[in-house]
Amino acid sequence: MTKLIIRQNNSSHLQQDAFELNQYAVIRQIQSWQSVLDLYQQLKQELSPRKVLFILEDIGQCNYTSMHAAMRDELYFDESEYVGDAEGEEEDLILENIQPLAVKHYIRQLNQNENSVAFKALKNKFQYTQQDFESLIKINIHPEGILDEEVEIKLVNVSTDIEKFAAKLNGYFSCDFNPNESFSFIQYLDEKFKLEYVGLGASLLFFIKTEKLDLTTIQKLIADLTEIYGFNMEMIQYLEQHLAQQNYVILPYVESLDVFDGCFD
Repeated sequence: MTKLIIRQNNSSHLQQDAFELNQYAVIRQIQSWQSVLDLYQQLKQELSPRKVLFILEDIGQCNYTSMHAAMRDELYFDESEYVGDAEGEEEDLILENIQPLAVKHYIRQLNQNENSVAFKALKNKFQYTQQDFESLIKINIHPEGILDEEVEIKLVNVSTDIEKFAAKLNGYFSCDFNPNESFSFIQYLDEKFKLEYVGLGASLLFFIKTEKLDLTTIQKLIADLTEIYGFNMEMIQYLEQHLAQQNYVILPYVESLDVFDGCFD
């Protein structure tokens, strides 16, 4: 049975919002993708107005690339002014306690006009192969096949589900979406197609529908996505059926999906 384990803050020096931002809970013994979505919806209702962010696949790599993505010049948050002469455990505690401040900083930077990315600027971003498309279809059919054994959950004190991307920025490699592009992509799908950002991994962005999409809207969504990913007819036909029947969609932000080769053998 899919198990939700909520962590306890046992430190009198660690602020609760920083603790929950680092890792509020984990999900273990995952039985199905639907059970993960059910927990997301449950937590969303119970913990509002805080936003729930899931970290779902290849978490170690996701954390590594996120760390580097956050060091981009236009996003950089200077921790040194808070740390001072602190060292060791004291420094670690300060760094964790200031993470909510860092998230607010990232949101301000992502929303700066000079850092914003128009959705149309993402056109032809990726050159995917037939194997990439086959992998993406399999990922959307069986998402549980690419999840980590332990999914992490963060709570983020932000206004919208779009903004919770700032709690785990990503897009490090030059051929991937950079953080500004990912933010623009998430914002566009939310505002135009009512696709809510659930979370991410090292390669993928996860969304759920917040309202039913009619066929015309689905076709417009797929047309917009095809501008970015260059979908072939097989992929277009699959997505049309998937979006009509399912309440989620999983999309990549990286240049290749070859990391998933063999996941479904």
